[in-house]
This record gives sequence, structure tokens and C-alpha cells, in this order.
Amino acid sequence: MRSRRAFTLIELLVVIAIIAVLIALLLPAVQSAREAARRAQCTNNLKQITLSIHNYHDQNNAVPPLVENGGNFLWQSATFDAWPMSWSAATLPQIEGLTLYNALNFNWGGLTSPPNTTILHTQVAALICPSDGITIPSSGTTIRNYHANVGGPPELGSWDGAIIPPKSDGNGINGLDGYVPPLTAQPWNANLGTIGFSSFTDGLSNTAMFSEKLVGTGPTGSVPRTNPYAKRGYGWVIPIVVNVDTGNAAEALSVARACMAVPGNQMSKGGALPAGNGLNWVAGNESGCLIWGAYNHSVGPNNVQCVASNDPNGEAWGSLPDAIPPGSNHPGGVNVAMSDGSVRFIKDSVSLQAWWALGSRNRGEIISSDQY
Repeated sequence: MRSRRAFTLIELLVVIAIIAVLIALLLPAVQSAREAARRAQCTNNLKQITLSIHNYHDQNNAVPPLVENGGNFLWQSATFDAWPMSWSAATLPQIEGLTLYNALNFNWGGLTSPPNTTILHTQVAALICPSDGITIPSSGTTIRNYHANVGGPPELGSWDGAIIPPKSDGNGINGLDGYVPPLTAQPWNANLGTIGFSSFTDGLSNTAMFSEKLVGTGPTGSVPRTNPYAKRGYGWVIPIVVNVDTGNAAEALSVARACMAVPGNQMSKGGALPAGNGLNWVAGNESGCLIWGAYNHSVGPNNVQCVASNDPNGEAWGSLPDAIPPGSNHPGGVNVAMSDGSVRFIKDSVSLQAWWALGSRNRGEIISSDQY
């Protein structure tokens, strides 16, 4: 009788085990390759946005403001639209968005004003980092992951970043020196206003212009620091009164350390949806809602947002004294577009002194690339 050849049960189990081990070894490599591709796309987006600022500067001899200053947008809107057009609206022609730009009415606000409703609901792909993973935020409509650097620690000098708010247009309601939030009686310093590259005395290659923030989403109400959505629009109060423009480096260091030491069980401030980070790309705010399109260099990358104890805003949407760091899903750090158009990957472990220096355009710090 002729014998039949076949696998034994033990041999079959060994083969299955070997296949399972190979899959387990290959899967992280596949995931890593995918993240590398996403990070490369994110880097390219940041580079193109920064180059659009250079094109804007060539045409206007200035960088675009954080928010627009034209028209009586606070009063013309039937719904009191206090969110003017943002920097990302101003640069549309430079990122092949001329049709959208021509459809905007800059005499009205960018959030609830009827003339701009269609643009508000139109997503610009170049403003999204594919590593974020969020396409539908908790509130709002369209999103952006790329935020403008408004400066280093405000204690050392407010609005010393690359993209800053304008001054008043003279009618007493537009611009920070006319429409002053009830936060503080601190004078707005000489950094505020229209600036060109000649103002970047620290050097374009040493001044950050844009970085990333994760889109605001997560559960309603306060959440603990350990919540997986912690970096997506929530903020934690620290027991420090932040006085801007004092030049107090010790206070700036205390703020950073307190922010990094927020306990895991501490609850965030506010009870609304995390309706801040990167929502509604066409609109911006220069007073109590900076996290819509801006970040600062008070505390290092991928930390949580921290709220100064003297910030009266009921939510945690980012005022001048707050620590508003960038954040991403890239392992170990964030992409940062420098003002010269280069893009660097800045690790979470960057020293605070180097990070502060990258946030300022004109504070005179000396920094070399091996420091970050």
C-alpha cells in the first residue's frame, strides 16, 4: 500500500507560529514606513506655506498679519463676527487658491459672516497634516494643522514671533491697540504691527515661522491630564500670574516647569468642547482664542497647553500670557518651518533656551543648529 505524505499537526503549528512572528516583525516596519511618508507630506506642506509667505512678502514688502485689519468686521456682521480673516486666508493666492481668495469678502468676519459662509466650509488640503488622523473636529467645519509662531515666552517680550497681529486701523475697534481684551492693562509693546523680513534681526534661519498643532477634538467638559485627547484643545491652569514684557527669564522658566509638571489627575479648565486648535482655517483671533491659528514658544513641543492664573477667559482657548505649544502625532517631536523656508524636525527634548531663541525674531540670541 502506497503511503500518503502530509504535515503533522505539530509541523502545521510551527509553520503558523513562524508566519505570525514574521507578521509581527514586519507590521511595525510597514507602519513606520507609512508614518515616514506622512511626515514627508507634512514637511512639504509646511515648506510650501512658508514659501507662500516669501511670495507674499515679495508683493507687499511685509509678512501677512496674524489676522486681517480691514473693514469694520466686528460691527458689520449681523451675528457679531469677532473673528477676522486669518493669515491662511491672506496667503491663498500663493498656494494656488486664487479662486477661493477672490471669493472672500475681507470687510466681513471669517466665522459667521454670511458673505464668507461658502469659503468657511471649503477645506484646503495643503493646511492638513496627514498624521493627525482627525478630519471631523468636535465643533466647527474646516480645519488646519499649521499654526503661526507669535513669539517666545511673553514674559521676555510679547509678539516677537514671525506672524503677529496688526495695530489698530484708527477706528478704535480693529487691532490689539484698539480692541483690547479684558485680560490685562499691560501695554502692547513695539513688536506689534506690520513687519517685514528686515525685522528678523536674529536671522530668518534662526526664527520659527510655522509648526503643527493637533486639531481640537475630544469629550465635552474638563478632562484629566492623562486623557488621550489632552493635546487636542484643552488647557490646564498653572498657579502663576504671568506678567508680559518684563524680561523676567526666571518667571518664564517657572511657567515652563509648572506646565511640564501638571499632574496626571488635574482637570483641564473650562467645560465646553475643545473648540480651538486649528478650527475654521479662514478665521482667526488675536486676543482670547489664539489657538485657532497660532502657537508660541513658552514651553517645548508636545506639552499640553497651560493657562496663566490671571487669564479670565472661561475656556482655555489661548491668551497672550498662556503657554501654547505645538504638537503632532509624529513620534518624538514636531516639524517646524523656519522663516527662510527650511523645515526642521525639532525633538521634544530640545532645550528650553534653544526653543525660546527659535521663537523670537529680534531678541538677539545666538543659537547654532546643533542645539536643536
